[in-house]
Amino acid sequence: MLRLATLATISALAHGFAVPPLRAARTPAAAKATVAKAAPVLLPTVPELALAAGVPTALGLWRTGFAVSYGYGGAIAASAYLYLQKTSGVAKLHATALAFYGVRLCAYLLLRGATTEMRPIKAKSASVPDRLKRLPLLSGCAALYAFLAAPLRVTAAGQATDAVKLLVKASFASFGVAAVADAWKYVAKQLNGKDHLVTGGPFFFFRHPNYTFEVLGWLLSFAAAISAAAPVSKHVPALACSALGAFGIFGVLAGEAAAGLEKKQLEKYGDSPEYQKWVARTWAGPMMGAPKVMPPRRVTDTFERVAWSGSAFPKK
Repeated sequence: MLRLATLATISALAHGFAVPPLRAARTPAAAKATVAKAAPVLLPTVPELALAAGVPTALGLWRTGFAVSYGYGGAIAASAYLYLQKTSGVAKLHATALAFYGVRLCAYLLLRGATTEMRPIKAKSASVPDRLKRLPLLSGCAALYAFLAAPLRVTAAGQATDAVKLLVKASFASFGVAAVADAWKYVAKQLNGKDHLVTGGPFFFFRHPNYTFEVLGWLLSFAAAISAAAPVSKHVPALACSALGAFGIFGVLAGEAAAGLEKKQLEKYGDSPEYQKWVARTWAGPMMGAPKVMPPRRVTDTFERVAWSGSAFPKK
């Protein structure tokens, strides 16, 4: 009996202090299954972006020209602000670049309008129905501005590779050069008069550096979105909007703004030797339908023009 009691006691103690069997180490896949996933980045909604682009553009109901000036800068700045609140890293830098462009453009337009003798915009007595007829044009402008901000959506949700960082920084720098060009031209005309031909600073190599680098900034912003889109299938809508914005603003700046300024300068300074030398050494930047600047013709007398005009050659 004593032996049985001893054996029972030993068995009970052994059961009480027994080491539990080791569990098999979880595989990484199993470990990931138990870890809570990080919350996705909450990007601005489509209605928020529509308001950001539409409200500033609605200034065109007051003055049509405001839609493509203050409305342009205000829409870009407001759209970028929405992303600034909800992004970080390279996406935040991208949004900062666009916010800088929008705020800087509005500030420059306000300064130029307040300190230079520009042709005033005459107030037109337009009725409410007449103003509402501008809505299709204003809607198109607002859509373009929203599309220009679409690359921010891709860089916010895509991959932040070294190429994306480089492209975003290059876009920011391009907008900076455009700002320097505007400031240089403003100061030069303030010091030398509104009819002064600005050929120094950024204008030494470029005839329209403000437009040239603005176009470059937008194209680089689009390129950053393409580089960040991986996989591409998840970013097709944003990339499509980004492409519409990039090529749309290219058409506006290269086909209207730069080409129009080239034509005005040719008409105003075309006979000036200084202008002709400036044109010979500078690049006009990307333009569509720009007038060709012909070299100055040699002045000849009446007899030479008649004598060398074929059948009018004087006979012996």
